[in-house]
Amino acid sequence: MIFFLPPVPAISLLFFAMLLAMPGMAFEERSESNSKYSGESYTLYIENDARRIGGPGSDSSYSNGVRFSYVYTEKDIPFWAPLLTNWSDTLSTEFDKSYTNFGASLAHQIFTPQNTASTDLILNDRPYAAWLYFGMTSSFQTTSHSHSLEFDVGVVGPSAMGEDVQNNFHSMIGVPKSNGWAHQLEDEPTLQLSYQQRLRFYELKQNDSKILDFIPYFGGAFGNVLIGGNIGMLGRIGFNIPDDYGPTRPSSSDGDPTFIPRSNKARQHFGAYLYGGLRGNAIAHNIFLDGSIFQKSHHVSKYPFTAESEFGLGAHLDGWSFVWRFVSKSPEFKERSQLNSFASISLSYSQSFE
Repeated sequence: MIFFLPPVPAISLLFFAMLLAMPGMAFEERSESNSKYSGESYTLYIENDARRIGGPGSDSSYSNGVRFSYVYTEKDIPFWAPLLTNWSDTLSTEFDKSYTNFGASLAHQIFTPQNTASTDLILNDRPYAAWLYFGMTSSFQTTSHSHSLEFDVGVVGPSAMGEDVQNNFHSMIGVPKSNGWAHQLEDEPTLQLSYQQRLRFYELKQNDSKILDFIPYFGGAFGNVLIGGNIGMLGRIGFNIPDDYGPTRPSSSDGDPTFIPRSNKARQHFGAYLYGGLRGNAIAHNIFLDGSIFQKSHHVSKYPFTAESEFGLGAHLDGWSFVWRFVSKSPEFKERSQLNSFASISLSYSQSFE
């Protein structure tokens, strides 16, 4: 039950230097702008199984995740964006005619077995592991679909400071420490590329207010953290539903929420919705279950296919948006074949400039 990002000065300084410099780091200007507005967005995600944010209170498996993202949109292209978009003629063509978002993120995730009181290696449960990474994102959206690409650089292992973060916070709130971190996965640098496409399959409007929509999606990830693909569907019902492609969360390689800068008047309308979703995953490699690719490590026998469900609610007003959801995942490995759940919240603020 943890809620803080570890104090890792070198990576944190790099992240904030990139965040401050990103709007100016451009080598190319778009031939035409799809909006007269530019803008930026800040998002904080917290994912945890603690009851205090609506989780089941189990404190095991995916124990905690935190991510802070900065996203902006304007006519200038940052120097690194073509690395994510120019490898495909289709993506390059769509990139030129779409609303675009570019961003940077800093994130941390922790995974533990169910029995955190034991100091022994628990062979029939997942290994202790922590992942700290810096990400660069590029997304673009048309009226019918969106593309999201993310490239992450980080580390899995003691350098990710999972033990310090978890046990120091547990000490602060009077919760027993996790005693098996001596058996965590060893240090391994990570490179990860993720892609997702979302489709505006169906939407219903009433008096200029969107009250219903369905958003199918598919995507995949490739790297030494995760190799796999996914397909799923989101559905929302409410009033003044945002004109975007639905909420995202870091634990599912969704990227960050897409946004199109609007006038201040348009941003002042209050909206709220309930939503639900289903997702299927095909997994060839998961470092948190299979262990390290490059060295011998503790591992379990993962299932190659898993399913997820999520339900939650969202609301937005005057540039602020909030989403809460409860996520349940089918068993991930054979040694402990049981359902896992956690809660996920995100808080965003966006602003537009004419």
